[in-house]
Amino acid sequence: MGVYKRGTTWHYEFIYAGKRIRESANTTRKWVALEAEKARKLELERALAGISSEPKQNAIRSVSDLVEVYLDHYKLNHRPKSVLFAKGCLAHVTRLMGTVLLPDLTEKAVRDYMKKRLEEEASGRTINAELGELSRAVGKPWKTLWPKVRKMEENKDLGKALSPEEEDQLLRAAARSKSKLLYSFVRVALATGMRYSEILALQWGRVNFEQRVIQVGRTKTDAGSGRDIPMNAALYAVLGEHAAWFTKRFGATLPTHFVFPFGIRIPNDPTRAATTLKKAWENARDEAKVTCRFHDLRHTACTKLAEAGVSESTMLALMGHMSRKMLERYSHIRMAAKREAVEAMSFAQIPTNSDGPPTKVPTNTTTASIQ
Repeated sequence: MGVYKRGTTWHYEFIYAGKRIRESANTTRKWVALEAEKARKLELERALAGISSEPKQNAIRSVSDLVEVYLDHYKLNHRPKSVLFAKGCLAHVTRLMGTVLLPDLTEKAVRDYMKKRLEEEASGRTINAELGELSRAVGKPWKTLWPKVRKMEENKDLGKALSPEEEDQLLRAAARSKSKLLYSFVRVALATGMRYSEILALQWGRVNFEQRVIQVGRTKTDAGSGRDIPMNAALYAVLGEHAAWFTKRFGATLPTHFVFPFGIRIPNDPTRAATTLKKAWENARDEAKVTCRFHDLRHTACTKLAEAGVSESTMLALMGHMSRKMLERYSHIRMAAKREAVEAMSFAQIPTNSDGPPTKVPTNTTTASIQ
């Protein structure tokens, strides 16, 4: 340990309070590296002695230490899905900044992190989520920790509603899929507007064939949890066929069994939910030549409700949204419905001697005189 050269740049390495400190001195001169090492040791000693704005314990804590404690407490009062999201975000933070000490979690360090994640082709929204989770782990808002660091630009794409032709192509492709689950899964999404995670978590105990109702379990919003969604005739038939296949495969549809059971290639454990249908979905989507996300099926369902003239309160109840603003984000009135709507504003045609609509704005060729 001490100072050493790597390439043309000098580095220093030492152990302080049980932590290995290994950093670049950012110099090509050895004597500067020695001075940098001394200054770094003094900085850490001052921080540990309390001569710093940071708490003493933070002076020698790394980002990895912070994340470990944060996640350990986070899982006590958050849903499993939220815990999984936090772990996913902080996994990248730990990978790239795990050894950074908290006093060194500066604006420069954050900008360097952004640059590295952009080079890895992470989206602006993803990077913001990761650093937002880090700020919550630290316990201070982003604007307090890094006031001069602007958040990344995020894609404002609100999704799309499939056209009837795209929907038909997608369903045909899903029906030909090797997956035993995909076709029913897609039909449930289009007929209910349920989220991907809500469908994965659906159990037979929440599918009431007698009353023709699906009850959504716990979901991302309080307004969405426990909502009842009636089955239309087509969905009733699809789920009936799926239940028949399920019974043949597993012997019974017990209330605690998952409608879409676990299995990497072939479903084999009804007591566990399928973890993902991503590969089967992507294959079907590519075969259908339809450009969309799975979440766009929810947009499609909401758009159909809006075009059918369903009241706002009913749409909120079915979709599980908490606000009108969010409902508007999901509803995309398609051009065909718009054309049909404007026909209601048509008026009687008045015969004229013209050969058709004007091709340019008419001009006044005479000037009125003022009496």
